[in-house]
Amino acid sequence: MNVRNARPPEQIALLSVLHFLNDIHISFLPTFVPELVRRLGLSLAEAGALNSLAGLITMLGQPLFGYWSDRTERPWYIIAGPVLACLGATLLPLSPNYGVALFLAGLWSVGSAIFHPQGSGGVGHLCGGSNLSSYIALFGLGGMLAAAASPLYAVTLVRVMGLQWMWTVAIVPVAAAISLALVMIPKLRDPGGVTLTTGVFRSFSDVFGRVWRVWLVSVFRSVSEQGIRFFLPVVVASRGGSLEKIGGVLFVIMLSAAISPLVFSRVAERFGRDKILARLLAAAPLLLVPAALTEGWLSVAFYTLGYGALTATEPITNAMAQEAAPHARAMASSIIMGFAFGLGGLFTAPLGAVADSFGLHVTMVILGIAPVFALPAVLSFPPQNRR
Repeated sequence: MNVRNARPPEQIALLSVLHFLNDIHISFLPTFVPELVRRLGLSLAEAGALNSLAGLITMLGQPLFGYWSDRTERPWYIIAGPVLACLGATLLPLSPNYGVALFLAGLWSVGSAIFHPQGSGGVGHLCGGSNLSSYIALFGLGGMLAAAASPLYAVTLVRVMGLQWMWTVAIVPVAAAISLALVMIPKLRDPGGVTLTTGVFRSFSDVFGRVWRVWLVSVFRSVSEQGIRFFLPVVVASRGGSLEKIGGVLFVIMLSAAISPLVFSRVAERFGRDKILARLLAAAPLLLVPAALTEGWLSVAFYTLGYGALTATEPITNAMAQEAAPHARAMASSIIMGFAFGLGGLFTAPLGAVADSFGLHVTMVILGIAPVFALPAVLSFPPQNRR
């Protein structure tokens, strides 16, 4: 393969690799939450505030970076994002106090906010809208595999290098991938695309008006996804699970989350996005609530299937948003993934307070029920979304 003349499928595959390297570090926080709680003496509400801060930065930052990405040909944002995410995440477990932990959590969330709009929007630009759901699923595969591998990767880095030096190893593949990206993906814009001149607030308002129903679906999905990924390690630790067991449980669940979007994106293209989306959102609570009320590997099995149903909806909603605003794909992706993801993350702190007051099982049941509230938005989709 001539890297200087890479074709769109090869470029999208490299975007998926960059997505992997970005998100494998962003997923470090759930893995090290029990350690931070123990060492810094944090309450679950304070621990949840780390994720809520990341959610706030993501919610406000992604639309802004999406706006700039739609006006930038060069891939600067997909290059800077993984570097910041890597440094913030690998240094986070070393935090000597809560203030430093907040700063480093903010650093890796800035990396996420920079990377995702241009990365996801770039998929639509490169493929020209053809088989968009499937290509977005390929891009998302990198992120989901990263979430699956992240706990084991984090544990391995700690075992081999120790907390103080693991960043020196983690930065090497990031540097290699971004060097390749500079050659293979010199531009991330539609050839002859529209020149956008509107201001950021008008652009946001225009795109949000086109995608707000899909955004609502993404918010309730994000509340459930982020809450489960954040609090489940605490549940496992509270039942005597070691760091290795936490990593193993998250690996199994996130592996399912990586595979399901590839399968259901194709199913949705064939049978209708709104139909498959509604069925997946209805199935998720039927699996996640029993997961919260059981223990052991039966609970893990329910979480594996239920979490997979949630993540299977992501390429479907992203494709809907990009097709509703093809002139501003990065902005559309940032609203659906970033703005919704960030708002969902803000619920982590109050849900941590619920866990402190009423027990973790109550919080996990609430998280299992959350996807139900997305169904009215799906049923109200206009005809152009029902493809």
